[in-house]
Amino acid sequence: MPKAAAEKILGRAAGKSVAAGDIVWPDPDLVTVHDYYVKNFAAALDSLGVSRVFDPDRVLISTDHEPVAVTQDGANRQKLVREIAERYGINRFYDAGRGGLGHVFPIEDGLVWPGQLVLGYDTHVTNFGAVGSLGIALVVEISEVMATGTVWVKVPETVRVDLRGQLSRGVSIRDVAQKLISILSADQVDYAVVEFGGPGLAGIGIEGRMTLCNTPCELGAKSALVEVDDLALEYLRARIERPIEPLNSDPDCRYSFRSEVDLSEIVPQVAVPPMPDLAHDVGELIGKRIHHAFIGSCASGMLQDLRDAATTLKGKKVHPSVRMYVTPASQRIAAAAAREGLLEIFVEAGAMITAPGCGVCAGGRIGPLADGEVSINTGTRNDFGRLGSEHAEIYLASPMTVAASAVAGAISDPRELVEDMT
Repeated sequence: MPKAAAEKILGRAAGKSVAAGDIVWPDPDLVTVHDYYVKNFAAALDSLGVSRVFDPDRVLISTDHEPVAVTQDGANRQKLVREIAERYGINRFYDAGRGGLGHVFPIEDGLVWPGQLVLGYDTHVTNFGAVGSLGIALVVEISEVMATGTVWVKVPETVRVDLRGQLSRGVSIRDVAQKLISILSADQVDYAVVEFGGPGLAGIGIEGRMTLCNTPCELGAKSALVEVDDLALEYLRARIERPIEPLNSDPDCRYSFRSEVDLSEIVPQVAVPPMPDLAHDVGELIGKRIHHAFIGSCASGMLQDLRDAATTLKGKKVHPSVRMYVTPASQRIAAAAAREGLLEIFVEAGAMITAPGCGVCAGGRIGPLADGEVSINTGTRNDFGRLGSEHAEIYLASPMTVAASAVAGAISDPRELVEDMT
């Protein structure tokens, strides 16, 4: 029978033909864990009397949620993570300053590729779908995988989203991602893989595809995948020496739901608290005063995101009532941004640059909000208390919208600045 890509990938990992709804015990190609959960899985293994992980060569640990320890507890945690990585012989340990955000640099470094199954602790492991790798988040069940090498998974249904057209000036792929999860329903995507395809993909780079794959999990999607095309293959061949065999969906496979998005019809979006899917056209929120702005995260901390923000900020100043943070997602991105002069633009505008990683998005450990403050940022979530005070408001938007708002001191339409630059 014709298969969807997710069925093919899980079938390969399980060693048999599978279909949506089947229960499988797949053999993962890679398991990823982030700094804040490492001590938890180690404690779980200790409690079970397990002295080794299933395969240290298939485990990747990244220090990204708190790359710069700002407290004694943070320093002690980092020390413990280093000791745990050494104890279990995990060679793919990317300490602070070595890689960056664990949902981004593995793609840049050629550690993930089409057809892979990646099981991860953090929900945004779905980013790997940008290159046709199926990332499934397990959260606490990752301890079972570390001990045994597998855990049961129900094969998800697949929802297909076809993109057509091109983005307008002042609109970014983040606006598309937020609009999409506002029009899809939780019932449609719950425990499903959201698969992206269509002619509109040709104008979206790998970084933009990461953004597309990042957001559906906020609606309850199990994962996300982008159809592997010539653009993806060209990107991968520059990073991977092994043969690349895409496992795309068969043309006549069954989807549980199909949707089409015309990129040219998308306008800048702003998600209001407390959910990322509560997206509105920016025009409905213009003038809302802000105190805090942030550009970064696994959704929008890529090089193109920094370019978009820098283009919007160039020659301007962050409003005196706003403090602005910029976090490159990876060391590679930070270096490229420096070479292109983007970091200089941010600093001259009055923004603060933080170490590559999650940045402000990691629960407000850097740049938290005080009572009554309002933030507009490119993070992944906007629930109350996410960035510190439960009595603060968080609005999510694209890098251009965040930058334009930081200059104005209030939520603004970035297309107005784009028009001024023409």
